[in-house]
Amino acid sequence: MSLGPRLVRLGGLDAVEFPRADPESLTVVCLHGYGADMRDLAPLAAEIPATRPLRWLFPDGPEVLDWGGRAWFPIDVAAFEEAQRTGRPRDLSRGEPEGMAAARSELDAFLGELGAPWERLALMGFSQGAMMALDLALRAPRAPAGVALLSGTLVDRKSLASLAPRRRGLRFFQSHGSADPILGFAQALALEGELKAAGWAGALRRFEGGHGIPPELLPELGAWLDAL
Repeated sequence: MSLGPRLVRLGGLDAVEFPRADPESLTVVCLHGYGADMRDLAPLAAEIPATRPLRWLFPDGPEVLDWGGRAWFPIDVAAFEEAQRTGRPRDLSRGEPEGMAAARSELDAFLGELGAPWERLALMGFSQGAMMALDLALRAPRAPAGVALLSGTLVDRKSLASLAPRRRGLRFFQSHGSADPILGFAQALALEGELKAAGWAGALRRFEGGHGIPPELLPELGAWLDAL
């Protein structure tokens, strides 16, 4: 049975929750991108046409930005603006960004209080949220049911290469725009290569466009969630 959305607070983070009364529901924790907040991706709960019962949670990032938006960890805004101006997207593969460990701790507390069984938990994220979703999937005490990476990028290649083989067989959904000016398509391809080399089950879905979640992806996401 589907219930209306509500605001909850778990482990110090506020979230929009779309609860389900079905005890066998799949729980989907969906993480917004830099500068957005918990409400930004909440419409996906109604727009993704899955047929199985889904419990959705959309938490707020812990960092409050000057204009009121949220983030999981700080970024060098000037460097990203320069990347867009020059057409040379930033490479985040050399190490873990500052503040990512603190965000991981916040999300660990959130998921711990949520208490959903890992085998019935899917992690999803857009942009910076995709980076965090993958980081959680790599470091969680047990493997989640799957992880969806929407317009993310390769972060900290060395740690990924070390941790990903421990999650061999994990199902992933990855999408990326061919003309993404913020997080380049080449790094998305590199990420796909690392995950496949580690034995993860999934593939990169390329779409013609920039940094976003186009409507044509939603039925594919629904089918992917149904198959978990």
